[in-house]
Order: sequence, then structure tokens, then C-alpha cells
Amino acid sequence: MEKQKFKWDQLHNFFYNKEEVYKLEWDDQEIDLKDYELAAAPNGGPVAMIRSQDKIVRYQEKSVMKIFSASGTLLEEIEWENEDTISAFGWKSNDELVCILEDCKVKIFNLRGILTREIHVGYNTLERKKEQKKIDQRNALLLNGEGEGDLSVLIGDKQEKRKTNSRGIERILDSDEEKLEKEEKEKEKEKGKTNKNDFGNSEEEEDEKFDSKKIKLLVDPNEEIRGLDEVLIPTVICARIWQTGFAILTDLQELFVCKDWDQTYQKYPKLDFGDAPLSMAVIESQFSSTGDIEILFGTKKNQIFTIDSIENQSQEVKSNVVELSVASSGKILAYYTQDGKVIVEPTNFSKILVEYQTDVFERPTQLVWCSSDSVLVYWENQKVLKMIGPNNSTIDYAIDGYKKIFLAPEVDGVRVYYNDKTEFISKVPMYTYNIFSIESVGASWTLYNAYEKFIIGDSQADVEIRSLGNELGNAIEDCILAAGNENDPMDQQKLLKAASLGKAYDHQYEYPKFAEMCRDLRILNAVRDYEVGVPITYNQFMSFGIEPLILRLVNYLHHFLAFKICKYSKIRPETVLEDWACSMIIYKSITEPHRLEKVILGKLDTHRKEGGIVVSYANIARVAFERGHKELAKKLLFQEPKPQNQVPLLIAMKNDREALKKAVQSGDADLIFTVLLHLIDTIKYERSRMNSSSFMRLISNSETAQSLLVRYSRRKETRVLKNVFQSLGQMKKLGLYVAWRSFYMKDPNQRIESLLEAQGAFQGAQNNLYKKITEDQIKLLQLQLSYEQEKSNESQRSMSFEYFGLSVSDTLSLLIERGEKKYADKLKKDFKIPDKRFWWLKIKALAKVRKFDDLHEFAKQKSPIGYEPFVQVCLDNTAHNQAIEFVEKIPSLEKRSEHYIKLQSWENAAKMAMELRDQELLDHIHEIAPSDVKIPMRVPQAPKKRGFFSKKK
Repeated sequence: MEKQKFKWDQLHNFFYNKEEVYKLEWDDQEIDLKDYELAAAPNGGPVAMIRSQDKIVRYQEKSVMKIFSASGTLLEEIEWENEDTISAFGWKSNDELVCILEDCKVKIFNLRGILTREIHVGYNTLERKKEQKKIDQRNALLLNGEGEGDLSVLIGDKQEKRKTNSRGIERILDSDEEKLEKEEKEKEKEKGKTNKNDFGNSEEEEDEKFDSKKIKLLVDPNEEIRGLDEVLIPTVICARIWQTGFAILTDLQELFVCKDWDQTYQKYPKLDFGDAPLSMAVIESQFSSTGDIEILFGTKKNQIFTIDSIENQSQEVKSNVVELSVASSGKILAYYTQDGKVIVEPTNFSKILVEYQTDVFERPTQLVWCSSDSVLVYWENQKVLKMIGPNNSTIDYAIDGYKKIFLAPEVDGVRVYYNDKTEFISKVPMYTYNIFSIESVGASWTLYNAYEKFIIGDSQADVEIRSLGNELGNAIEDCILAAGNENDPMDQQKLLKAASLGKAYDHQYEYPKFAEMCRDLRILNAVRDYEVGVPITYNQFMSFGIEPLILRLVNYLHHFLAFKICKYSKIRPETVLEDWACSMIIYKSITEPHRLEKVILGKLDTHRKEGGIVVSYANIARVAFERGHKELAKKLLFQEPKPQNQVPLLIAMKNDREALKKAVQSGDADLIFTVLLHLIDTIKYERSRMNSSSFMRLISNSETAQSLLVRYSRRKETRVLKNVFQSLGQMKKLGLYVAWRSFYMKDPNQRIESLLEAQGAFQGAQNNLYKKITEDQIKLLQLQLSYEQEKSNESQRSMSFEYFGLSVSDTLSLLIERGEKKYADKLKKDFKIPDKRFWWLKIKALAKVRKFDDLHEFAKQKSPIGYEPFVQVCLDNTAHNQAIEFVEKIPSLEKRSEHYIKLQSWENAAKMAMELRDQELLDHIHEIAPSDVKIPMRVPQAPKKRGFFSKKK
């Protein structure tokens, strides 16, 4: 432990420690980091790498995305189509790999190499492809020498023109070798005249380096042209991925941001940088002053743009910003300028904290933060890794012998990957410094020194500990925390024993942190093992959490260790056991089916009985079924306690009877519907496996299934419902259903056929009433159809179907309105319409079409309904004068007076009151009649009757 202090490097007032974590063998694969692009998950997570696109590979050889653990163990390989060019890739918080392609697709893979999600970003992708196709077709004709015109090249949403003629394309494209040679010669002649920038490169070279809109057109004019061979039109200029989202800037200067993986992406306000930005960084919402995701862009115009979903802000800086990096705290920003400076400012640009001249005039390969305390700068062409801190203090780490390294920032340091090893650079915490610094004489150093004396039996240890007095508690806390900062279990043990010795002298406080640290270090030491490959530090573990760590171990296939940690931490291990069982099946750990079945079922059954651990047997059964272990799948599914998990897999296994049985037992209507719909689809598309008869036999024992099937099929599946009623012998229901469906049929013949079918069903049900009603309806429809046919023949026009589908009463009324007396009388006779009903319908129809002459003629007959209905139908059709004429036919004077009042015929009403000698009625008429109407005031007295005798006075 003494030697540790000599490995520290001082930066301003602090010390930094760089120690080797693992020797890397990359699973004996020949890995040279200079040939690869890398992305490392935080908290000691996996590393993804893919061969750089500018490196030579075999013709037609597919790229492979390799995923390693931090110790170099190969976890998975993902074959990558060469046409899917990756713009950026990184990791989600749950160790899923996110790949952003140049065509604005986002692909997400889990650690098993399975594509779990694909996101298509941007609304214009389809339109761009269509536009490009049109341009390709037109260019192909021009390049074949067919006519003259301009060759078009699509750049973003604009088309640039290139001249061509009948002799082929003029040599002006960068794919033309002759043109390139000519340009090279011209450049050589003007060498020295070209303006140089601060990096020592020409402006043309710098534009080519930073401009992502380079276009290649590979065409040989001497060959037959069938289309445009290749047009490379990048859609993504730059992109960034963080644990909870991503940001993409397209060549149309449209910015798309996904703030949360559970939400859709958002389009930010359109930008106007002019030239493409040189660098990009992200301030996550929890660190942003606005509470929103902020995207930073460094441009060629000495500006840094800060963009959120509402507004864009720009900040003037001293030079072009070619690299940006935000500290893990989200409050400090470091950027690298074109004149070779590293500048550190708060993200609100309130003041410059550090401005350091590196004297290196090339763009750094990486610029990352070491926690929030210092900045690491790495150039691939330099043999040094430079750390820059407060007051322009620096540390230079030599990297001789390595053509390329990779820096992976962590919350408390930086992980450095070499070809053959990985190291971790971190700031030495104050509690560790207080114990092991040469200058330290504080309480924590005294306690640790006393422990070293104690283990050799020096009695001076007791004196030193007692001398600490009130400072003993702080010394114990420092030793506990320092133990968490160490990677060597022996050093951890010494520090914890020193803390334990101090606890023996302090009885006033329990120090719960001591037990927690012992538990946490036991877990950390287990996962840091080279075979496991998770070099997570204590601080990272505190921010990462125990459950994500267990999930990472599961993805690494370290199920036993994950299970032990679950038990040790009192976390339910169902997820671990479930994934273990699936992995046993997928990776064929046991090839013999009966042994595999015995091991999986035995292990799961043991844990269920002993610990009450119940996994999702259905998920394991699905994996077994997909891998061809059908018997194992059946047995696993039998153990599944939840029907909603059993039924979908039973359907997939084509075990329809068992699926329906489980669904009915669950009492879940949605689940039963799921099975029934599956069975209906099976009848439609797999008749060799199931027909209507077998389907009906299947549901014959379940009234619940029958009831739900009837409810569903009433509107959706007519044929199925008919089969159900027929199979169940429910002929009356069949007849009612068929009759009901017939009224939705517009074709007359189909409706009649449907009613004939219903009539047959009622006959089978021996229901004479419904049978007779259906017969009458058929008879009516046939009569209506015959009327339509005759009228059609007479008029030489197609049938209007104005009668078809009407009721008997409506048909009769329409016939009377049309003056079809012969048909009306026949209808009355055929359907035995009563006289009263016939009279009512006829007078209504005549009044409706205002055939009052016919109405008066009809009234000459003896009316079975009286004459008040005549008055009423005239009133209903606003024929007051006609109504008055019919009032006179009413024999009752009282009824006459009522109708006269309704008709406001005041004189006639008063006349009736006089005849009735009803003074009260006459007074009522006076009250409601207009004042200018002359109405007698009193009813005349009746004359006295004369007799043979008169009364004496």
C-alpha cells in the first residue's frame, strides 16, 4: 500500500491516479484500435467496435459490429450491411446499443445482438428517395449521350447542375480521374500561394475534412449506362447519443432530438448555420438551466450555438470550435479551438475558467472530461495524452508504442483502452489522500498507522487511537470511504480493519456505513473479476444501482453470480432464473432434450418450492417452442399459473382445444375473443387444419364461448354465426338473425332469398307465427317488386324501387298518392286490410297530395270512421276551407263547435253555441275571438211552455 502514493500525479492542488485494470486479449482476436471505431457503455459496461469506414476490407465482405466486455471477452457479433453507413453509435442506460445510420435510421440492439427497435427519423426520407430516383433516371439518359442538358446532383433539398453533352459528361466531377489529376497538377503549381489556416492545412483541405456533403458520381461514359451507379448523399451530418436519448442534425440543417426512449423524437426549430457545424455536444435536461435538452454546436464562424426546443442562442468565441465536451455535472463546458487552445467555461459562458495553448494545430481525436475536475485531450498523431486542470496545470501521460487509444469518460474518471490493456484515470479523493499522502498527519492517517502497529503487536497503537479523541469518528469514516475507492481486496481489507479497530474505541455510534461498504465491496469484487469483466468503481456503483448491475450480469450470461447477488441483496431473482432457462435452450448448453428438460424443470421447481420463486414459464416455453423443443414447451406451459400468458403460446403451438379451455377457465372475455378470432381465421385460411364442423365441435361444450361468438359474429361473421345456430339446433334464433340481416340488404332478390331462408328456419323450429309473418313479408316484397317491374316496363326506365321495402301501410299510401286505385284495392284485398284502417290511410294520402276533389267524392260514401278524421287530415295539410266543409258533415253539434274553434271560424262556432243554448261556450268564444268579430252577447232564452193551467199569483 505504501507504493500507491508514488503513482499519483499532481495537477494543481489535487492528485490523479492512473492504474491498470485489465490485460486485454480480445478473445485472441487480432484487434488494432487504429482500425476501429469504439463506443463504451458507462459504469464499466461493454465496448462496441466496428471497423472504420476508411479502412480497407475485403471486397463484398460484411462489416461486423463486435461487442466485448470491458475485460475483452467477446459477447456478441452483429453482421452489418456495408450500405448501412453508421454515423454514430453509443449505449443506452440499460446496455442496449444504439446505431444512427446516415439515412436517419436509428437501430437498437440488445447485448444478444437482437434488433429490438428501429426508428425512422425525419419526415422527408421517402420524398428524398423519390426525388433521387427521378434524378437518377434523367441523369442516366444524359450520360448515355441522349440529348443535351444539365446533370443534376441532389444535395440536401437542392439540386446542383453539371454540364454534359452528346459526347458524354464533361470532366468536372470529383469521380473523374483525369479531372482529379489535372486539379492535382494545378495545386502543385500554386503550392505556397494557397492560404493556410491555423492547423497548417489549406482551406480546401479543411473544407474537405469537415464537410460531410461530399458527393461521388461513379460513371464510365464509355460503358452502357443503365442508371446512376452511385450517389452518396449523406443525410446525417452529425449525431450524439446519451443514455436517455439522441440528437441528429441532417444535411437540411434540421435537428431531431429524442429526450426519452419511451417517447417519440421531437423536431427542433430549423437552423441556419451556413456551413456544416464542426462539433456537437449535449447538455441533458437534468443539468440544463431551462430544464430542456440543450444541443451545442461549434461552427466555422467563431460561434457556439445553444439550441433547445424553443429558441436558438449564439455565443461569440475567439476561434472556430472544432471539438466540444460537457462535464458529467452538466455545468462546465470544454472546447478546442482551431488555433490549438483548450478553453473551459460554465455552460452559460459567464467567464473563462481555463484557457490553455496546446501548441498542437490539429483537431484532437478526443476531448473528454475526467469527472468535472479536469480535461483530457488526445491526438492520434501525438504520443501523449494531456490532462489540463485549473490554472493551466497539466499532466502528460506517455502513450509510446500505441498507434491509437480510446477514452471512455465515467462519472468519476476516464477509462483508457489500449490494444492490450485498459487503465482507469481518476482524481484521488481527499479521504484517500489524508491516509496515504506523505505529508498527511491527520486523524485518518493516525488511525491507519495505529492499525499497522496493532497487527504487529505494538502497544503504541492504543495510545495513538485514544489520542484522536473527537476526531476518531471522522477517521473511521475516511477509512471506510477509502476502502470503497480501492480495487485491491487486500487494501480494502486493511482499511476496513483499521475502521473496525477504531469502532472498538467508539461506542457512541454504530457506523451503518461500515456494514454497507462491506456488502457493496463483496459485490464489486465479484463483478470486477477478469472472467466477469465489469470494472465498476464504488462511485459508479452508487449512481448505477444494484438492479442494472444484475441485469448486466444476466446479459453477460453470468447467471449464477447474478443469482447469488440477488439472494445476498434480498432481491427477487425471477428475471435471472428466467433468462438462465432461456439461455440454456438458446445456447444449447445441454444437447440431449431429456437432460435439458430435467435440468430446467428441476431447477425451477426447486426454487419454487424452497423460495417461492415463480418465473414466467410461458416466456421460457415460447423460447423452447421456437427452438424446436415442443415437449419441453408443453411441460413448461403446464406450469404457468396465468392463463393470459398460456393462451397466446397455445395458439402459436396450434393447440386450439387447450387454448380455448384455458381462456374459458380464466373468465376473461378478451382472452376468449382472442381464441375465437384465431379459430375463425384458421377456418378461413387453413381449412386443411380446421373446418366449420370441427370448429363447432370445439366450442360445443362451452356456453360462454358460444355466447361470445354469437355476440361477435352478429355483425362481423354472418357465415360463422349461421353455422353456430345450425350446429346448436337453435333454428328460431337462426331465422330471426337471417330475417334481421335481410333488412340491411339493398338488392331485392337477395332480400327475398334471405327471408325465404328465414322462413325455412322458422319452419324447422315449428314456429308457425314467425313463419306466417315471414311469408307475408315475402309476399309484400314480391308484390312491390311486381309494381316496380310494371312501372319500369311502362316508362321504359330502370326500376326506381320507391315501393320496395315499405310496410303494407306505407305501400298502400304511396299507391293512393300515385293514383294507382287498382293496385291499392288489390293490396287491400290480398292483405285483408280492415275498412277503418283503409279509410284512414286513404284520406291521409289524398289530403297529403291535396286531391280534395277525390277526398270529397270519397266522403260521399258511408264513412266507418266518421268525418272528424277528414277534418283532421285537412288541418294537418293546412287546408282550412276544406276542413270547414267537412265539419258540417259531423252530426254532433258539440264536436262541430270544437272544430270551428280550431279553425277560428268564430261565427260558425257562435252559431253552434246559440243552437246548443250554451252561454258558457259563447262566453269562451268571446274571450278568444278577435274584438272586431260580431258575436251575440247572450244566448236567447228558450220559450215558456203553455199548459191548460196557469199558476196563480
